Amino acid sequence: MNLTAATEAEARRLAEAYAGEWTVVERQERIEDEAPPPPYTTADLLEDAALRLGWTAEQTMAAAQSLFEQGLITYPRTDSPRVSPEASQAARQVIAERYGADAWGNLSPTEGGGQDAHEAVRPTDPARAPDGLSVAPQEQLLYRLVWQRFLAAHMRPARLKVVTVILEK
Repeated sequence: MNLTAATEAEARRLAEAYAGEWTVVERQERIEDEAPPPPYTTADLLEDAALRLGWTAEQTMAAAQSLFEQGLITYPRTDSPRVSPEASQAARQVIAERYGADAWGNLSPTEGGGQDAHEAVRPTDPARAPDGLSVAPQEQLLYRLVWQRFLAAHMRPARLKVVTVILEK
């Protein structure tokens, strides 16, 4: 049987539930770094909106087009994760202000270079947080996804503690 717990609280609950039936025969612990995802391409945005918001492609693109027309995000039809150096610097400034300078990641490999017609789907001004935007509720939800993903792409990798326990009946 393969039981997976995403949090320590969930792991403890499972341990209590199976306490009399199972014996721990091996325990492994390791630290992993998980790189942040790149900024959105259209395909990634469509997939994430479907998974996180339950939206169709049409709903997502309608909200994205409206945000673009209001000047809140870059052109939403792109297959490039590339970001301009100026946009990356703006993201780093927001990250430093909100989370501290140690939250910055390395320079994105998608920065600069390339001659794509469009950059990744990103906020036009990373300092404009999703809360308080005067937009429709659906647009605010999508803007939040775009804004969070863009900032996350510029942050250091997440450090995860992975604990594997081998049980025997």
